[in-house]
Amino acid sequence: MISVLIVDDDIATVEVIKDSLDWESMGISHVFTAYNVSGAKKIIKKNNIDIIISDIEMPQESGLDLLKWVRRKEFNSEFLLLTCHESFTYATDAIHYDAAAYLTKPFDLGIMKLNLQKLLKKLMDKRNLQKNSEYGIWMKNNIRHMKLDFWKQLLDGDFQSEVQISREISERHLEIPVDNTYCLIYIKLTNIEEDIERYGKSVYEFTIENSILEIISEKSENDSVVKFHGDNSLNFITVSHGIDKNILKARCELLIKNYKEQFSSIITCYISDSNGLSQLYHSKQKLEKLFYYNVNIKNRVLFEHEIEIPEADQIQILDMEKIASFIEEKNKTHILNYLKQTFHELTILKRMHLYSLYLIKQEITQVVFADLMKKGIQATKLFHDEFSIQLSNHALEGTTDMIRWVNYLLEKTFSYEKEIEKSKTIVDKVNQYIHDHYMDNIDRSKIASEFFLTPDYLGKLYKKKTGIAIKSYINEYRIEKAKELLKTSDKSISEVAVAVGFDNFSYFSTLFKKITGVSPKDY
Repeated sequence: MISVLIVDDDIATVEVIKDSLDWESMGISHVFTAYNVSGAKKIIKKNNIDIIISDIEMPQESGLDLLKWVRRKEFNSEFLLLTCHESFTYATDAIHYDAAAYLTKPFDLGIMKLNLQKLLKKLMDKRNLQKNSEYGIWMKNNIRHMKLDFWKQLLDGDFQSEVQISREISERHLEIPVDNTYCLIYIKLTNIEEDIERYGKSVYEFTIENSILEIISEKSENDSVVKFHGDNSLNFITVSHGIDKNILKARCELLIKNYKEQFSSIITCYISDSNGLSQLYHSKQKLEKLFYYNVNIKNRVLFEHEIEIPEADQIQILDMEKIASFIEEKNKTHILNYLKQTFHELTILKRMHLYSLYLIKQEITQVVFADLMKKGIQATKLFHDEFSIQLSNHALEGTTDMIRWVNYLLEKTFSYEKEIEKSKTIVDKVNQYIHDHYMDNIDRSKIASEFFLTPDYLGKLYKKKTGIAIKSYINEYRIEKAKELLKTSDKSISEVAVAVGFDNFSYFSTLFKKITGVSPKDY
């Protein structure tokens, strides 16, 4: 019998939580409600409350005050706290007083349900432990953990010979028949970042592990589902014995169906051939290769014998000249269509594997970077931001990810090259304007307004493209014109100064000497 208490000064929130969750299906028999801490304390004193769902921000006393009071009185209740603010202080207090979860409003009822299921599992584990003697507690937990550790070490290749395996089973007092055959169900989860951010890493992993136990292993306690973390993936391997492969496939399909209803990431299952214990490490390695090569197989269940590992010489090579000509024309559509056609042909020929994607990525990168270098653009600086790196890292996960990365690569390349071409045109036009109006009262602001640009943007752009400031170029051009007039006309120095745009004779003389090394008179 499990009881829950919902505490919130907002009556609507209490009613939504109470009416929206199927408490009975979760094994919860009683749901109490309170609208302040004082009322909650009265209920807790009279009833054995297992889980308390409480808002933090309430008048008079807060949810944290209630949590501290419960811990001080040593009531054995789990806490799930709700708040409108992601406060560091709230979070640290919640952790300090052993709150099980901390959800921000507006909360997702699905996420709340997952957290409650995790709490219920924790409560049931505690109750089961209390039913046993101290020796029973030790045996039950340690045998299960030792069995799980045995599978993990076996799959990691820590012991592979039959002698080693038999010794480990004997020393751990495990009931694992040495002569039987076993198969592995390898479950790979990819593109998991969004789900982890939404549900939290521990809740997400707990939910998946629990689903594998219930649906595939049909167990309530884990002694055979091993978790492995990849670079951009979460992987589970469960060991099965004596179950028909078609039944296992049906269970995997049910797992995928349930998973896709709740999560946005990708789940794929491979079922290995049957092997003796000493071959399970090699069986795991082969399954990993199947995932590695067959990047386009997603959200499916496949048997090991259904997939072939391709030979290295089967790799497709792109027509580099064709790609280069498309890039020269800035024809992104032709490039993407060519890639899609290539992927289609590779799939038909059963050559759509990781090596193909790797080579395609290298070839596309080579041609694009060569084009950028030709135009004097540093590709490494153009694609060094976090988003570019993230897309590049995911490009080998499948053809969709590769298309997404190539599209981004080309879009950013072509846009930047177009911007550079425009900036060169602007610089040329600015210089021409200076040549035509150097004798007038012009400055950066005046020129910027002529080209519909802000002075700061024009100044930075001009400096970036020419290496000098606009003001410096104006002054240098005026001095060049002054030198011509001093050599070819009868004008006085002051008249020359005015003729080239200076209204301050002293400033003109100073600047002339700074640029030429001599005074106007000496010149």
